[in-house]
Amino acid sequence: MGWAPRSEFDVEDKIKSILERFVGQKFNGATITRVQPEYEVEGRRADIAVLKDDGKPLLIIETKKKKERGGSWSVERRFIPTSEDVVGQAVSYAALLKRTGVYVPFIATANDTQLALFKVPENIESLVNWEAIDRRKYGKVITNFYEFKQENLILHRPHGQFSEKFFMELLDTITGIYAAKYRVEEKKQEWHWLVLEDLRSFVDFLAPFIEQAIAENGRFKDNIANKLEEYQKKTGYNPTPGQLAREMAYVLMNKILFYKVLERHYDLTPLDPLYENGKVKTCLGYLRKLREYFGKAVEVTGDFQAIFETGVYDEVDLVENEEVLKALDWLINLVDHYQIERLGDVIGLIYEDLIPGEERHQLGQFYTPKPIAELIVKWCVRSPDDKVLDPGCGSGTFLVEAYKRLAELKLKKPWREIEHVDRYVHDQILRQLYGVDINEFPAHLTAMNLAMKNVRAPSPEMYVFVRDYFTIRPGFKTLAPYKIKRPEGENTGRTSV
Repeated sequence: MGWAPRSEFDVEDKIKSILERFVGQKFNGATITRVQPEYEVEGRRADIAVLKDDGKPLLIIETKKKKERGGSWSVERRFIPTSEDVVGQAVSYAALLKRTGVYVPFIATANDTQLALFKVPENIESLVNWEAIDRRKYGKVITNFYEFKQENLILHRPHGQFSEKFFMELLDTITGIYAAKYRVEEKKQEWHWLVLEDLRSFVDFLAPFIEQAIAENGRFKDNIANKLEEYQKKTGYNPTPGQLAREMAYVLMNKILFYKVLERHYDLTPLDPLYENGKVKTCLGYLRKLREYFGKAVEVTGDFQAIFETGVYDEVDLVENEEVLKALDWLINLVDHYQIERLGDVIGLIYEDLIPGEERHQLGQFYTPKPIAELIVKWCVRSPDDKVLDPGCGSGTFLVEAYKRLAELKLKKPWREIEHVDRYVHDQILRQLYGVDINEFPAHLTAMNLAMKNVRAPSPEMYVFVRDYFTIRPGFKTLAPYKIKRPEGENTGRTSV
């Protein structure tokens, strides 16, 4: 499976062709009478409109982002479905129609990998900036975007290969809500799953731009190929350009997100949207600036190299594109709005499920299913003082289950009843967990998985090592895979394994 997106025309045409199969069918009392491409709205054209019995739209779907450049209009075929500009574009059509007396109850935004469905408030005309609509400044249309999103986003999930089943369920959902058969809350995804899909959307969007920067005609460019050669000899891992690009996208996202967590607990410069605030003008400049922030985080905290210093993944590159700059800003704004601490232990759940099993296999990562890991850990870990070593930790499945088990033993209650692990216990548990993996990417995911178990009190004590386990002798003082940067200078950390 390749990661390069299909064209917008393919996406729009495919969705339309599937929806047309339902024309004439009744869902919850509403008959789908027509699927109209290029549906006219006050001199503008919505990509797809699904019409019901009365000839009015039940759903409008946008599959591309329209933007003005130098007095002319162009379309962007790659975008994040829940970004302000593309959602604002769909909302504009709903508001314009409502002004003429036509209420469209649902809008959706879709690219080739994901679809986001929104309920349109009946007072939509009072929730928009009409000047922005008139000027087609779609990113400024919704006056309180994150409040709108939190209240009206029903689902945001992958739709695979545009299956007929997916769109049948979608039509059942929207007609059921419209007919008051279902309440919105019954069909709305849990908020942490919506957060998860936002993060995956960012990776889906960014990975092709990274792949284009590091490879050409399916082969790595010389600069990255030379750096990969030694890495491949050491680890035996030989990723394709698509695999490495996607891993780099995940790692970059993780670093940004974790920096935003740390800045609320340490004396760090707040990471604001760098492009929007005029601090950078290019993707190269953005990456350089981010490295400065990450380096400062390591210096100020005295640790967290396992998250911020990631070997070959630090060589991430991007082709120059304004949409990439906006996407990086979007992620920073998103994390600021969510304020990860407010999600509490839910963020740990998000990171456990961030990369689906099928994708782990595509990225060369094989892991033990959680139920099996949970069973083995419960059998092995019997004392609150037990130490756990995973010599091939992968993305941390066993260590995460060990964390939960140790928390149960220390707090004397089942994990499902533990609402929060306080800092003292969290630090204790991390000092009892040791992970080793020869590959930097899964080791990075392990560090993120464990760190996110208590985002209210991030602990720099984390024993996750990138090296061949068979080169480590019991009790041997092993070098940390990085230099620890402190105000008094650098030194290489050691710990016993």
